[in-house]
Amino acid sequence: MGKKKAILIIILLIIIILSLLLFLLFIKDNKKEEGNNNVQVLENIKSHYNQYVVTNKEARIYELNNNSYNEVGVISKNIELELLDINIDENTKYFQINMEELKYYIYYEDVDVTNNITSVSNRYKNYIVFNKSIITNDITNFYDENNNLVYKLSKSYTLPIIIMDKDKYGVEFNNRLLYIKSEDIKEVIDSNNTDLSNSSGVGVLNYHAFYDESNAEEKANCTTEICHSKEQFKTHLDYFKENNILTITTNELEMYIDGKLQLPKSVLITIDDGPKTEVAIDLLEEYKMYATIFLVTSWFNVDEYTQSEYIELHSHTHNMHDGGKCPGGQGGAIKCLPEEEILADLKSSRDALNGSTVFCYPFYEYNDYAINLVKEAGFTMAFIGESNFSDNLVHVGSDKFKLRRFVIVTYTTMDDLNKYFNQIK
Repeated sequence: MGKKKAILIIILLIIIILSLLLFLLFIKDNKKEEGNNNVQVLENIKSHYNQYVVTNKEARIYELNNNSYNEVGVISKNIELELLDINIDENTKYFQINMEELKYYIYYEDVDVTNNITSVSNRYKNYIVFNKSIITNDITNFYDENNNLVYKLSKSYTLPIIIMDKDKYGVEFNNRLLYIKSEDIKEVIDSNNTDLSNSSGVGVLNYHAFYDESNAEEKANCTTEICHSKEQFKTHLDYFKENNILTITTNELEMYIDGKLQLPKSVLITIDDGPKTEVAIDLLEEYKMYATIFLVTSWFNVDEYTQSEYIELHSHTHNMHDGGKCPGGQGGAIKCLPEEEILADLKSSRDALNGSTVFCYPFYEYNDYAINLVKEAGFTMAFIGESNFSDNLVHVGSDKFKLRRFVIVTYTTMDDLNKYFNQIK
C-alpha cells in the first residue's frame, strides 16, 4: 500500500512539473507574441511619422486636456502638415502639429509620410498688415486661395488682416496665407498690428530691349535709346536690392490700387514688346526679382517664348503695334480702327496669354475710344508711359486704365532713379 502511494505521488509530481513547464512555455510564447505585436504596432506608427506628412482623408484635429484628446475640428484631405519632433513608442497614437503657439494633434493613421512637400508661398510676409483684426465666429473656416476648405475649427480667433477683400479676409494661420469669409466673421476691430505704413505710391518702370555689352553682335544690333545694356539693368536691380525695394506682380499692384493690400516701397518692372529680353530674364532669375513683359503676341509663339517663374506675360495687342494707322502721335491703331477689328485683335492676344487681364497701349497712345474697347475686351488694367505730371507713381485709387510709368532710356541716370523713388513715402 505504501509502494502504490509512493508511485501515485511520483506520478502526481511529474504531472505537476509537466504542467508547470507547459505553463511557463505558454507564458513565454505569449510574451514573445506580445513583443512581436508591440514591434509591429511601433513600426506601423513610425511608418506614418515624418517631419512632413499629408492627410489621407478628411481628418479630425484634437486638443490635449487632462490626458484626454478632445476633438476641436477637422482638416481637409491632401493638406500638408509639419509635425513636431517627438519620441514615438507603441502607445503613441497622436502626432502634434507644428502650429506655433497652438497645440493641436492629429491621429497617426490619418496622415501619410511625404518627402516632396509643396512649396507654400510666403510672399504675403512682404506685405504690411493692416491695423485692423478680425474676430471670427465660434466655428472658424479657413480657405485657400482657390476657395477650398483647409481647416474647420471649433474656436474663435483674433487675427491681423493681411488682405482685405470685399467678401473675405486674408490672414496668416499655420504659417501660410489663408482666407476667412465675411460670413464667418463676428467683428472687425482696430488693432495696433504694426508701426509700418502703407507705401504712398508704387514705382512702375518701363524698359524695352536688352543686350550684353560683352557680345559685339548684340551690341551692334541694339543701338536705340530704349535698348539697355546688361550693366545698366544690373545696376538698377542692385539699387532695388540695396534699398529693400520689393519687386511686385501686376496682381499685387492691382490689389494695392484697390486698397486690398498694403505694400512697402515697391516697384513693378515692365518690359514692352518682347524681343531681346533674354539678358533681362537671366538677371531677374539671378536676383530672384519679378517683372512683367507686355508681349505683341503675333510676333511670337507664346509657348516657345522664354519662360521663367519670375516673369509674367501680358498683352501689348496681338497685331496692332503698327504706327501710322490713326491721326496724331505715332498713329497707334487702337485709337481709331473699327471696333470689331480691335476687339478681335484683343481677344486673340488674351487667348494666346491664357486670359490675361493686363494691357499696355502701343506707343503709349490711347483715347476714350481705346479705353472703352480695352475694358469691353475684358482687361482690368492698362498702362501708359510718362505723363506730363511730375508724379509718375501709381497710388491707391489710381485710374487703372491710365497707369503711369517712368520710361527708362539709355541715358537714365542713377540720380534720376533715386529721385523717382524718393517720391515714395
